[in-house]
Amino acid sequence: MWRAVVSAGSVTAAARNLQYSPASVSQQVIALQQTVGFPLYRRVGRGIEVTEAGRRFAEETDPLFAESTRLTRIVDAIRSGPRARITIGCPSSIAKEWIPAVLREAVAHHPDLQFDILTNEPFSGADQRRPDIEISSEPGHADPQPVARYRSEHLLDDAYVLVLPQAHPVAEHPTVPVAQLQDLPLLDLDVQGSATGDVIDEVMRAAGITPLYVARADDHYGVRAMVAAGIGVAPLPRLAVRDLPDGLTTRPLVDPVPHRRMVLRIDERIAHLAHISSIRDAFVRVADETAADAEAAGSS
Repeated sequence: MWRAVVSAGSVTAAARNLQYSPASVSQQVIALQQTVGFPLYRRVGRGIEVTEAGRRFAEETDPLFAESTRLTRIVDAIRSGPRARITIGCPSSIAKEWIPAVLREAVAHHPDLQFDILTNEPFSGADQRRPDIEISSEPGHADPQPVARYRSEHLLDDAYVLVLPQAHPVAEHPTVPVAQLQDLPLLDLDVQGSATGDVIDEVMRAAGITPLYVARADDHYGVRAMVAAGIGVAPLPRLAVRDLPDGLTTRPLVDPVPHRRMVLRIDERIAHLAHISSIRDAFVRVADETAADAEAAGSS
């Protein structure tokens, strides 16, 4: 109740928010003040003013209440057992390249599970449903981005390549310096803002160029189709180009090498459950296989 009073600024407002009577809140605050042995508030007219000690006391309880809430959720998860439906958020490239293998392994061991697969890029607003498990893209040039109440694990660095027609003059070279993109009509995998788009924006700045984008799209399949139609060329992550249409090819981008960091995040309230651990292990395996394939392709 005291935390509510401090947050609302008055006993009356706190009582309204808590759906208690003001008298009940006042009685509890008086009892708390007697217990702690120092003034939490002072009377000002018909209201109260929170003292500095009272405000600090409320602030210092934040970690305690957070841990209490976390423990309650863990107990609920242990009591209820495995969730029948698991939500997984991921970019569309992960949905195609990794999710089938991960789900095949998961249902083989836990046939009662059901899954919702949510696309999390570029749609990452505050109103988006938070998944149980998430594969997130982070710009490789930036520091890792921890998310509260999620355990994070780095899976893979996904380098970018330039997708272009096989007959394009640039395809004659083994690699493409980022600065060379200045002279090419580009297709951008970023309309609403995303980590995948931030990667290219940063390397463009690092190379000191301003790109010419002829079209933008949020989905890499649409971007690849536009490349095939001769509209432009496109920097895309390797995971988005593993099955290119006939007539297209890729060249690694260098100086600097753009890449996105693929991060596995698991809701810490369920991370201890056996079926969640199995899903985590499956993601790690497919990420390791992808990294091995990329290394083999680079050395060939």
